[in-house]
Amino acid sequence: MYKQNIIQKVLGIFLLFFVLNACEDTLDQVPSDKVTIDRILNKNSVKGFRDRSYDPLDNTFTDYSGGQLLETYTDDAFRAGTGVTFDWHNGLLSPNQNMFANVLWTKCWQGIRQCNNALEYLPQSTVSEDLISDIDLEQWYDEVLLLRAWYHFSLVQNFGPVPFIEEAFSVDFAGWTELTRPTFEEIASRIVAECDEVIARGNLPLRWQVSTDYDNVNMAFAYALKSRVLLFNASLLNNPGADQAKWQKAADAAQQCIEAIAPEYELVPMSEYARLFEEAVSVVNKEVILRSGHNGTATMNANNGVDLSTYGSAIQSSNCGAVPTQELVDCFELLDGTLPVASYNADHTQVTFNPGYSENDGDNPYMGRDARFYHSIVYNGANYGRYKGMPQADPELTIYTYVGRAGTGFNPNPLSQEEADKRMSSTGYYGKKFRSASYWGSSAGGSNAHKIFFRLAEIYLNLAEAQCELNNLDDAITALNVIRNRAGQPNIENVAGFTKTKDFLMQRIRNERRVELCFEGHRFHDQRRWRIISDANGVVSGMKVSSNNGTDNGTFSYERVKIDVARNATADKYLILPLPIEEARRLPGIGQPSVWK
Repeated sequence: MYKQNIIQKVLGIFLLFFVLNACEDTLDQVPSDKVTIDRILNKNSVKGFRDRSYDPLDNTFTDYSGGQLLETYTDDAFRAGTGVTFDWHNGLLSPNQNMFANVLWTKCWQGIRQCNNALEYLPQSTVSEDLISDIDLEQWYDEVLLLRAWYHFSLVQNFGPVPFIEEAFSVDFAGWTELTRPTFEEIASRIVAECDEVIARGNLPLRWQVSTDYDNVNMAFAYALKSRVLLFNASLLNNPGADQAKWQKAADAAQQCIEAIAPEYELVPMSEYARLFEEAVSVVNKEVILRSGHNGTATMNANNGVDLSTYGSAIQSSNCGAVPTQELVDCFELLDGTLPVASYNADHTQVTFNPGYSENDGDNPYMGRDARFYHSIVYNGANYGRYKGMPQADPELTIYTYVGRAGTGFNPNPLSQEEADKRMSSTGYYGKKFRSASYWGSSAGGSNAHKIFFRLAEIYLNLAEAQCELNNLDDAITALNVIRNRAGQPNIENVAGFTKTKDFLMQRIRNERRVELCFEGHRFHDQRRWRIISDANGVVSGMKVSSNNGTDNGTFSYERVKIDVARNATADKYLILPLPIEEARRLPGIGQPSVWK
C-alpha cells in the first residue's frame, strides 16, 4: 500500500478543466464533483458514468502515435516524407517537443478521472431495479475498475511509474506537490490487485454475448491485462536484477489466463486467420479478447495504407504510410523453420543467407514462407484476392512493387515531398494486416479494421518468454510451439540449428512475437522492455525490385537498399517518454524521468 500522501491522487490542474468539459454532455455541464445523488437518479445518467469511462480509450490505430501506426517508431515499419516520425528518428524528442506524448498523457489522466467519478457515484445510485438491476451496477463498476487499471498501465509503460489515483480531485485540491513516483513494482502490484479484485468477484462474463457490449472490457480482459503487466514488471527495463520471483509471477499469470478463459477462447485455425483483422467487431471471434468498437477503416485507408481508388489506378492516398521494413520481412521463416538471413553487414545491404533461401535474379524469395507472411506483407507479385465489388470476370488482384510500376512501384526518394513519390513504398512492401483487398481496389476502401487490445496468441507468447527466463525450457518450448503449429511451422526443436539453450530459445521467442503480433502495436514497447532500441533501430532497409523488361511479366532482380534517413532515436533516454514540460513543473514529486532532466 502507498502512503496516504502518494495515494492522494494525480494530475495537473489542466486535467480538471479538460475532463469537466468532457463530462458536459452527460452531466448537463455541472462539474462531476458537484453532482448530487438526485442528479443521477435516471437510467441514462447512471449508465453515462460507465460509458464516459470508455471515452479516452486508445481505440484507433494512431491515437497515441502522432497520426501514424506505432510501428513507424520501430524497426518494423518506415514512413516516407517528413513529419512526426521523421522528427522522432532525427532525435528531436524532448520535454519541449513532446510529439505524441502530450496526447497520451492527457487522455490517460482524463480516463482515470472519469473512472474515479464513476466509481464514486455508481454505488450510490438508487435507481429502481426495473430500470437498472444491481447486477448491471456491479458489472459496470467492475468494468470501470479495469479501465482505470488500463489507463494507469498505459501511463507507466510509456512514462514510467506514476501514483495510482483513486479519486477525482476537486478544483481546490492542494496536494499536487506531495505526489511522488512509486517503484514500477509498486504500481504494477496495484494494477494487478485491481484485476484480481474483479476476478474474485466474478461479476463479468468471460466475453459479452449481447450485441451492445461486444466492445466492452470483460473477465478475460482482466486476466490478459494482469499477464501483460506482470510481463512488463519482470522484463529487463523494470527488473535489471533479473529477479526470478517476478518472472515466476509472469509465468503464473499467463498460465492462469490461458486456463481460465479456455471455455470461451481458443486460437483460430490459419484458414480463419485473416478474420482476426478484417471482420466486423460485433462478430464473436474465438481468439480475440477485446478489440476496439471504433472502426479504423478511414485511419488505415487515408493515413497508413495505399488506397487505390479503382482497380489498377495510380490514384492513392496522400502517402503510403507505414510500410514494412526488410528487417521485418526477414523474420518470417521458410517452411522448414529456417530464418532467411544468418547475418547482416553494418548497413544491411550485404547479407549472409541461410540454406534454402535465395535472392538471385529470377528467383522468388517470397515463395515457401511462413503462412503469416501472406497475411501481413504485400510484396512484389502478391496475390491479394478479390475485392468487394470487383467483377467476377476480372482476375484476382495482384500487386507489383518493382521500380517503375505505376501506382505501387518503388520510391527511391524517402524524403521527397512529391505526392507521386510518397504514394509508393520506399521499402518495396506494403502492410496487409487490417486491410482487405477492398483497400486496393475500391474507392470506398476496406470495410472493417478494428484495433486489437488483447488476443490469446499474445498470452501464449507471454508464457513462453516467462518460462524461458525461468530456464524452464521444456515449458517454454511447449508454449512457443502452440503458436508455431497454428501457423503450420515445425516445432522449434525440429528446425535446423536448434540448441536447447536459453539464448537460442529466447531469440526465437522474440522473433515469433515479432511475426505473430506485427502491426498490432507491440514492437514499440517490446523494444523498450528488452532494452534493444540501440541495436534494433539504427538501420532499416528495403528491397528494390527491378523488372528486366519493365512489365509485370518480366524477370525480377533484387537489391537490398538502406533507407538513407536519420535513425537517431536509439539512446537510452528513448526507453521512456518525457512528461509534458508543464506537467513536470506542476508535479515536482513525479517530475521528469532522470534521463530527460
